[in-house]
Parts: sequence; C-alpha cells; structure tokens
Amino acid sequence: MKTLPVLRDKKRYIAFEVTPGQQIKRRNLEKEILDSAGSLFGDTGLSEMNPRLISYNGRYGIIRCNRALTEETRAALACINISGGIRLSLHVLGISGTIKGATEKFIQKMLIKEPESGNK
Repeated sequence: MKTLPVLRDKKRYIAFEVTPGQQIKRRNLEKEILDSAGSLFGDTGLSEMNPRLISYNGRYGIIRCNRALTEETRAALACINISGGIRLSLHVLGISGTIKGATEKFIQKMLIKEPESGNK
C-alpha cells in the first residue's frame, strides 16, 4: 500500500562540487557522507536526515535529504576532508526542491562557466 502524500517526508536536493586533485569513486564518497553524518548526529540523526547520493559524475553531485534537516546535511558535508587517502572538500552549490532544479540551476551553470574560464 502506498503512503499518502501528506504523510511522506519532504525532500530537498543539495547540489555540490568535489574539489580534489584526483577522482573519487562514488562508493567511497557515499561511505564518507554516511560516516560524517553518523559521527556528527548519531544513528538516530542519520536516519532522520536520510542522506542519499542521487547522482555523481566525479566532480559534481546531488544528495537527497530531509527538508527539515538541510542545514545538518550541509554541516555533515563540510566535515568531509579525506576519502581513501585523498584530500578533498565538498562545496555546496545550492539547495533545490527537485532534481531537475538542482541540475539546471547549479550544476549546468557551473559547467557553462568552466569553458569560459579556460579560454582566458
């Protein structure tokens, strides 16, 4: 039986950029996100936050989380600084209510700016 829309948790999508010197695997990044959130907020906080890596292409990604806990999710992302021996940082580009909005507003905008800065 499906859950009624009124009873479902509202979601937000956080667009982010990974700035390492090397590529980070999706599996390692997922593990670091869950470990960071778990160490900051414990198991109950992690289950309420429910962060899920929706998409990741090696540099940009989108994480789904609970609407009420977006600031906590941002804090968990800010605490990640190493993965698999590779130093990295996650910069939040923005928060949106849909995957399409997060992709169009934040990630595609960054992809368009990159070629311009490379030509100068």
